[in-house]
Amino acid sequence: MLDELKKAVVLIPAYQPDERLIELTGKLIGEGFRVLLVDDGGKEKYAGIFDACRKLGAEVAVHAVNQGKGRALKTGINQALLLYKDLNCIITADSDGQHTVEDIIRVGEAALQHPDTLILGSREFTGEVPFKSRWGNRITRFVYRLASGIAVRDTQTGLRALPPSSLEQMIEIEGERYEYEMNVLLRLRDMNLGVYEVPIETIYINDNAGSHFNPVKDAIRIYKVIFRYLFSSIASFVVDYVLYWLLLSLSLAPVLAYALARLVSSQVNYRLNRYTVFGGRGGKYAMVKYYALVIVQGVIGALLVQFLPTVLPVSAAVIKIPVDIILFVISFVIQRDFVFNKA
Repeated sequence: MLDELKKAVVLIPAYQPDERLIELTGKLIGEGFRVLLVDDGGKEKYAGIFDACRKLGAEVAVHAVNQGKGRALKTGINQALLLYKDLNCIITADSDGQHTVEDIIRVGEAALQHPDTLILGSREFTGEVPFKSRWGNRITRFVYRLASGIAVRDTQTGLRALPPSSLEQMIEIEGERYEYEMNVLLRLRDMNLGVYEVPIETIYINDNAGSHFNPVKDAIRIYKVIFRYLFSSIASFVVDYVLYWLLLSLSLAPVLAYALARLVSSQVNYRLNRYTVFGGRGGKYAMVKYYALVIVQGVIGALLVQFLPTVLPVSAAVIKIPVDIILFVISFVIQRDFVFNKA
């Protein structure tokens, strides 16, 4: 192991761990690592496990009650900043034996070679992989790429190396449970961090029965960016529709009613997207870029709805649905990567 890596801290959040945590702690300390554990509310039943790790030389922070993996990670990061003034990265790992010491070392070495970068120990998902883990990762990987524009192989890996420049920001990221790790990935652009993946061994013990990841409940938390964008679009549509008919009832000309309704609803959509979906990013030209997109998208949509019925056996009313869906997705990508891409 590189001498510089001895300044790293291996942070392991643990909820109701078994003897595998003692074994892993002993191996890491034997390699020269500083090990920091977070007892996430295991109480007296699991106190002996953490006491054994203390005797090996690990530091232990304790939650009186279970608060979730995200909170445990933030507690650990805060504790590491207080205890180790010379740390050059924090390596997070799981307590259940799924991360080997060799892979932890490789992730740490990659962190030294790639500063200001989040290092991911990414599993290959080859061989016998539990259905929940294989498909949970595939779906989450797709949605993450759609939400962020960043392609990674393993969004759910707990083996990561956090650069010291990002640690204070990491503590402030929202999320108390498994959604926290996805929120970190979604905030990479805001923190000006790159991402680098290190292939690691894929290990599942007892068909991953010890995992506390719930693919339905936690997926709902993870996909909040997409849900917010859908909500923003629906809310803007409702404002547009209601205001249009209200203005018509006041005897306004249809063209003027349409223009005023669209102007108001576009402002609603712009502000919801900027501050709710994309976290306030965009810079001073965000509104100009947004309205340029609205105009171009409107022109393209109108042309497609007029042209496609002449070459396809569908009416304009029917073809408008797939056209709007496609433009909806394209608009999200452009807003993500161009309109609201800067902090």
